Amino acid sequence: MLWRPGRRLLTTAGILMLLTAAAHTAGHFSPSAGPAEDAVLVAMDGYRIPLGMGMTPSFLDIFRSLSLTMTIAFVALGSITLVVSASDDAGNALVGRLVWTNMLWVGVFGLLMFRYRVLPPLICAAVIEAVLVG
Repeated sequence: MLWRPGRRLLTTAGILMLLTAAAHTAGHFSPSAGPAEDAVLVAMDGYRIPLGMGMTPSFLDIFRSLSLTMTIAFVALGSITLVVSASDDAGNALVGRLVWTNMLWVGVFGLLMFRYRVLPPLICAAVIEAVLVG
């Protein structure tokens, strides 16, 4: 039962992680913003990096794979949070450790977004962190 007392905010945080993954995926697949972005993408696609075993992905390939990795990570962490939150077997100690773990990684993620001045995920991190602190 996801909405049991004492776990409602944790459930909310897990749902917010999944919504962040959805927003990130939408951004990943959004159309180009115009000629300046197109030029950057062409340059990224033209720069190849030899990584061994005959693999020489473009910088754009690496960028896109890391972008989708963020989506996968947010889905995984949000899903784990919801599974534990809904579990009758999860005691208060485990739930507490999960809250602290989530507060740590979301906080570091938020600091990273602040450092690189990327506002949309910074807002998502701040909202999720506020819910976890609650």
